[in-house]
Amino acid sequence: MESVIKPVSERWSPYSFSPLPVSESVLESLFEAARCAPSSMNEQPWIFIYTTKEDHEYFNIFLGFLFESNSIWARNAFALAIILARTRFSRNNEINRHAFYDTGMAVGNLLAQATSVGLFVHQMGGFSVEAVRKYFETGDSLEPLAMMAIGYLGDGSELNDNLKLRDKEQRPRKPVSDFVFKNHLDKKIFLK
Repeated sequence: MESVIKPVSERWSPYSFSPLPVSESVLESLFEAARCAPSSMNEQPWIFIYTTKEDHEYFNIFLGFLFESNSIWARNAFALAIILARTRFSRNNEINRHAFYDTGMAVGNLLAQATSVGLFVHQMGGFSVEAVRKYFETGDSLEPLAMMAIGYLGDGSELNDNLKLRDKEQRPRKPVSDFVFKNHLDKKIFLK
């Protein structure tokens, strides 16, 4: 089997982030990588709203969207971002059933770029979708999907003992044989 490129194989999501600032140009490179992702009908339905520690007021607002279990460690990251998907096509206002898939592709590109420039990203589903909707007045056509903490890797000194342990644990990946099938679908997957 061919080896996987390093920005994919070396990506992981730490809980420990360094207080070192990330330059605006490096952050912009992440969003440029996201921009390059393919999408259905070239709709590019992804939207990223981000803030950095340099913008204290907004950073604290973004922290407030997170569940406490995430905010206790994410506050150490240099940047926080919200990922949204535009769920309707801009050309005809019809539902874009590929919006989440396409947004995931953009995030995948962003993660590879981050890893290649020495940054770490920890994505979070633990946030208040309703608070994000209300604050940004998104309406029904923008769906908040996840939030991300972005920054350089920390040494763990700011973490409590539980998070230090979780940061050191290997996060196992399923074997390829559990999710890739040639010519048929193994019915055993429905039992897992």
